[in-house]
Amino acid sequence: VGEGFLFFLDPILNTIGQATRLVGVFALTTAVSSYRLIDVRTRAQRAFAMLVVVIVSAIPATAILLLLQWLAEQTRWEYFTLLTFVVVVLTFMGYQTFRRFIERLIFRYFIGQEFDTSNVVRRYSQAISRTLDVNELSLVIIRIISDILATSRGALILVSEEGNQATIEPVPGMGDIDDTPVTFPRESRLLQALRYERKPLQQYDLDFNPDFRDLGEPERNWLHEQSMALFVPIHSAGGLAGIIALGPKRTGLIYRPNEMDLLQILADQTVVALQNARLYSELGKQNETNRQLNIDLRKQNERLEIMDQAKADFIAIASHELRTPLTQVKGYADILDAMNEENMLTREQTRAIIGHVNRATTQLENLVSAMLDASQLDVDSMQLTFMPTQLDTVFRLAVDPLYSAMRERRVQLKLEGIEDIPQLQLDFKRIVQAFQNLIGNAVKYTPDGGYVTVTAALVPSQAGDNDYVEIVVSDSGIGIDEKYHSLIFEKFFRIGDSQLHSTGSTKFMGAGPGLGLPITKGVIEAHGGRVWVESEGESKDAFPGSHFHVILPLKQPVKPVEKVMPADQPANLIQADS
Repeated sequence: VGEGFLFFLDPILNTIGQATRLVGVFALTTAVSSYRLIDVRTRAQRAFAMLVVVIVSAIPATAILLLLQWLAEQTRWEYFTLLTFVVVVLTFMGYQTFRRFIERLIFRYFIGQEFDTSNVVRRYSQAISRTLDVNELSLVIIRIISDILATSRGALILVSEEGNQATIEPVPGMGDIDDTPVTFPRESRLLQALRYERKPLQQYDLDFNPDFRDLGEPERNWLHEQSMALFVPIHSAGGLAGIIALGPKRTGLIYRPNEMDLLQILADQTVVALQNARLYSELGKQNETNRQLNIDLRKQNERLEIMDQAKADFIAIASHELRTPLTQVKGYADILDAMNEENMLTREQTRAIIGHVNRATTQLENLVSAMLDASQLDVDSMQLTFMPTQLDTVFRLAVDPLYSAMRERRVQLKLEGIEDIPQLQLDFKRIVQAFQNLIGNAVKYTPDGGYVTVTAALVPSQAGDNDYVEIVVSDSGIGIDEKYHSLIFEKFFRIGDSQLHSTGSTKFMGAGPGLGLPITKGVIEAHGGRVWVESEGESKDAFPGSHFHVILPLKQPVKPVEKVMPADQPANLIQADS
């Protein structure tokens, strides 16, 4: 523009051109040395505002002087000179007050709201001192700053430095802010500038100042996502405690130096409130942790009480279970002896008595074997012999002893998808035992005329190295209360009154000694699998049923793993057992 004016021959235009060119050189020199362009818009607005202030504030004084001049021409009052002197003195005394009022008014509309630093700091300190929640503190900080500077968005950013890392956690205060915590190196160029320079840092500097050309890509991406214009550090005795991040102004103007000075003062006032809020937050988290620990401890105590009672019940049940077949054996032995002495035994009677004795001894043998199997679960000494096994063979043998009970109770059994499963590496005897317990348990807790369904399906492995088979044993029985899901596979545990246990395998809801399902769980996990239950609750009227899920690997690893599901997922297991 200056060079253009120099083309004219008019001396006045040449003078304007020289002055304009000088201003341009000064602006260019400032931009090169400070890496910042002169804010022409703000300076022009301020110049125009000052011109308006001068003109408007001069109007009343000029009007008064003109009025006095007119009165002097119209009157010949001898004291008029004294009156003129007094009016002029009063006019100039009120001029400064009037000018300051006009200046505040004009600057508010042309430049933006002016502020009284001391009043702002006092109001800010009072507001944040009453806040003990970090989220509320962020809202208060950004709201006050936005009221003063017309900020469009903002956040309080928490900085936690530990070792060589620093965790940055934005707490939204205004606008749509990504509050995902990120981790930067402690000596990140961004954090160094905020930590050591102890003054606001503008996004413009981060983008164009050569001092930040080595800013890492993660930091630049994070800054881009935040879309902030200014970062004001909050310093504590231990270093950088936080950052007040502010977005662009709604007016589109940049942050002026006096505004950044005010923001740094406010940030320095924030450190104590921020530390108190963080301590309060940590205290709240610790109290919540303690509350959860107390709940867990109470649940564990309740669990231990239940298990102690279950063990006591088991002793009574086991005594009855052992005494019943022994009584039968002894009774039939006495009958056999008495009838033999009288020579009253026929071959059919002898065969019948021997059959009763065999059934009693078989029952006794099964109970003792179950106790031995349960004892092996404690010492982890269950020995397995793996071999290629077809599931349909497993279920045929598992169901065979239950057919008579199902016919008597009119319980229907459906097998679906079993034949489609390829061979698995299993311990044949143990896996038959496990599924016999599961299906027998389902039959016992299903009312007469109900059904039991067994389905099987392949489950691809996420790692792709070994697929799994999911087997679901579903029934239309009474279901299971959710509070027992984590207890049902514990040894000796059984649902219901221990006095109502049943020695037989057909009575509806006739629970046994509480060994079948723990053994099933041990067998399944020894195969590298997992077992749990899903049920909507227990009801003897609605019969919601239960769904027992079993996961088994197709191939056994070289060293069988204990679980195939994450350890933090609880095993929701089965109902009382046979």
